[in-house]
Amino acid sequence: MPRPVFDVELISKTQLSDDTLQLAFQFEDDTFSFRAGQFVSVQFELDGATLKRSYSIANSPSQCASSRQIDIAISLILDGRASRCFQEAAVGEHFGISGPFGFLVLPEMLPKRLVLVGTGTGMAPYRAMLPELEKAAINGVFLHILMGVRHRHNMIYREEFTALASRHSHVSFDVCLSREANPDSMMNEFSGYVQNRFSHLGLSPDRDLAFLCGNPAMIDDAVTWLSEASFGSRQIKREKYTFSR
Repeated sequence: MPRPVFDVELISKTQLSDDTLQLAFQFEDDTFSFRAGQFVSVQFELDGATLKRSYSIANSPSQCASSRQIDIAISLILDGRASRCFQEAAVGEHFGISGPFGFLVLPEMLPKRLVLVGTGTGMAPYRAMLPELEKAAINGVFLHILMGVRHRHNMIYREEFTALASRHSHVSFDVCLSREANPDSMMNEFSGYVQNRFSHLGLSPDRDLAFLCGNPAMIDDAVTWLSEASFGSRQIKREKYTFSR
């Protein structure tokens, strides 16, 4: 059964990084709901064609319930049609949103440790989970959050994840910079790809649940590594982002 299409108004645009734009959309009423980690399909018109693109929701369900608003983070792609549309869109314009979709959500019974891995805008669903992650940390669940970007100026939501880690000794947040010459170890920065950090984390399928979101190549490499470390499909949740022009 197809999901309904909600009419939403673009209420703000925020440049998160050199190549990432955050959009805030507001619903007319409070009938839309979702679980943290899910995504929506955004419908827009460009050059006489109706197009759709999928984006993870970047704010929490409780924030949506109180404001009737969702945030999405989009990667700006050279000559990308969605990138062009949203860069040119004016606050007050209306779009269609359907959803929610996806299963990148926290289980009711949490493991001893959650390992949350994202590249670029793949950090958006973890931002939506922040209230749930806070509760999990208070209840003693260990959290390891791992962000992968090319350069330091590509990072998004760093302050929010750093703040979570600062409040709990058993929560860590690391950044992997694949093309940055001088990572700052004092800021938990490391050279290389996020999956290269796995061997330093003491991962165990008996204790850990791994979430993977973002670049398909990262996810394929990460799944291969985790599978060789005896992680089964129940210990790995994934959401691949494909880039459409």
